[in-house]
Amino acid sequence: MSDADILSLLVFALCLAGSMFFSGSETAITSYGDRRARRAKEEGGREGNLLGWWVDEPVSVLSTILLGNNITNTLMGATATALAIRHLEKTPWGSWAVPVAVVVTTGLLLIFGEIVPKALGKLYTHRATIPVLAILKALSRVTRPLVWILAKITDAVISRAAASTEGSGTARVTSGELGYLVKVAEREGTIPAEQAQLLQQVFRFEDKIVRDIMVPLDRVVGVDMGWDIEKIKRVAHATGHSRLPVYHGDLDNIRGILHIKQIVGIELGEAATESSRFEMFERLLRSPFFVSESLLIHDLLRRFKEQRVHLAIVVDDGGDTVGVVTLEDVIEQIVGQIFDETDRAPLFAPLDSGVQYLDGQASLHTVSEALNVDFEDIDGVDSVGDLLTRMAGQMPIAGSVFVWEGIRFKILAADATRIIRVSVERVELEDDYDEG
Repeated sequence: MSDADILSLLVFALCLAGSMFFSGSETAITSYGDRRARRAKEEGGREGNLLGWWVDEPVSVLSTILLGNNITNTLMGATATALAIRHLEKTPWGSWAVPVAVVVTTGLLLIFGEIVPKALGKLYTHRATIPVLAILKALSRVTRPLVWILAKITDAVISRAAASTEGSGTARVTSGELGYLVKVAEREGTIPAEQAQLLQQVFRFEDKIVRDIMVPLDRVVGVDMGWDIEKIKRVAHATGHSRLPVYHGDLDNIRGILHIKQIVGIELGEAATESSRFEMFERLLRSPFFVSESLLIHDLLRRFKEQRVHLAIVVDDGGDTVGVVTLEDVIEQIVGQIFDETDRAPLFAPLDSGVQYLDGQASLHTVSEALNVDFEDIDGVDSVGDLLTRMAGQMPIAGSVFVWEGIRFKILAADATRIIRVSVERVELEDDYDEG
């Protein structure tokens, strides 16, 4: 092997190492969190100065990297071609010298000049960024004229491209792309997890329909026009709802919406007869607002604003009532569960006395995990309400108390079809009792 061959191989190896350095540098720097880089810049020092260069002049940094990468790759290809021609031109394989050089160079660049260094750059982002920025800044002083020209050309092209898309009327970024950017920003710590979740819920908002968020008919609490005022007040107090649908006979025949505040001052004697009760409802009820279950919820929000109502009756394509939906249900799709002073307590709300509130529809699995109690698998029993109904042998009434595995359940609110609210507390086994 001649001295020329040794020199060519040395140049080839140095170029490959340079390609690895520049490719890995690009990945390491671009993977460095923007928020962390800005914070380091504010703190100052050597690290802050280097990261400040990246924050303030990203085009210059990238131009230095790409210039170095292209120079090393081009020189590497030329060296490999010269070596191949020198050793193959006088052989039967002489015509294959250039293709062989291209294949070998491309393979080595793909593996050692792209895949491996980029993977390492991603893996050691925070450890590698400062050293490579220091080297790149030194190189940028040597290549400043070329880097300056490249940066100016890049800025001009970007400005022209941005100007050409303004006012075009086309959406440059989709909600899916924004959602991806939010995920990346959350992962890098640019925005807090709570804000990221809020933004993701906004992006998902446009795809949901009323059926996705409504309260199904079998869980709707309503009042019959034949009920007396005191019973209606008890139901309103137990549920905490400020508005209730009013039906005649069953929930498929909803006549209107009753605002509970309208009956606060009405005494039982004012509606003692059925006819007077009907007259009272006719006077107090507000016309029901019906919406289709397939309506998009952002359209539902607009209709709530237009109609100035907070509750809608949901119907299917055949016009049958399938549930209700409220303005609060819509807003909760963005901000999450909302509780106010009239809402029922959350699924588990511990009191100072050790008592907790449960929703009657809470699943046994959820309750068993929260209370550390192993409920048996019972066919047809999925919720706390189902369990208490099975224990009672019929639909229990408010005030009933049951004990199961050292847990005392007391029914606080129930209607003719379901258990609405339950309190629970641990008791000593000798105090266990069961009363319906």
